[in-house]
Amino acid sequence: MLAPAHASEKLWACLLFASNEKMSRDVPAWLKNYNERLTKLVGYTGVRSLGQNEVVLQGEKPAVVNLPGSMRIVLTDFDREGNGRFVVNIKFYRGDRALIQTQARISRGSPLFFRGPSWRNGRLIVAVVIGLRSGWDIWDPWD
Repeated sequence: MLAPAHASEKLWACLLFASNEKMSRDVPAWLKNYNERLTKLVGYTGVRSLGQNEVVLQGEKPAVVNLPGSMRIVLTDFDREGNGRFVVNIKFYRGDRALIQTQARISRGSPLFFRGPSWRNGRLIVAVVIGLRSGWDIWDPWD
């Protein structure tokens, strides 16, 4: 049987915009480590942050992270597999409409990226991380 996530763990989400423009200064240096992965995911060479937010995971309650543009991530049924890994159900909403629904395995501190809708001259990307720290620092490999 899988154990629930610890209450001190946080769900952090970031809304990114991918296009063929140069990388923006508001994206942290660690994101550059994912350039090749993101280019393969969406076919664009530049990424910039449109906003981020986080919430503390609370037992069996759904975790909702509000993002810019009436978008939000809803994480439900998060279960710990062990060794910092989780199985989660994720929905990405714009307003009341679910744009994406998936189940995924997430390792603590390792970002999960998924493609959102096309927007302007590029595509939206959502990055999701479960960790013990806040904001961009959630990727500390020493946790």
